[in-house]
Amino acid sequence: MTEAPGPLPQARGAFPHARTAGDQVYVSGTSARRVDDSIEGAEVGEDGAVHLDAAAQARAVLANVERVLMTVGLDRSDLVDATAFLVDMGDFDAWNDAWADFFADGAAPARTTVAVRALPHPHLLIEVKATALRRTAG
Repeated sequence: MTEAPGPLPQARGAFPHARTAGDQVYVSGTSARRVDDSIEGAEVGEDGAVHLDAAAQARAVLANVERVLMTVGLDRSDLVDATAFLVDMGDFDAWNDAWADFFADGAAPARTTVAVRALPHPHLLIEVKATALRRTAG
């Protein structure tokens, strides 16, 4: 398990980042939001033009999911299921590439990817909810 790279952004609603039920840990919808409320992979130019980078957001989402897991003593190897929500299926290749890099060891969980009309912020392209399993010794 790697060391958490820093604090998580505050949840934007009345819900926890993760909820434990027995040996299962449910990770709430997680995005590329940073602790300062900016979004990785979303840059606004001086002219007001917005540039969105799906690859950067995909990597940041996965890193944030792992950071959530670390708050309960788990890491990516404990994931058993993930659902990704993409605003544009044109970003599927960027998402898939980030996923393959993140799980390069071959220990990826089951996964579903669905298209959604929108996410809670117009600069968000990807959100992930996941389930992890706390392994018991024995």
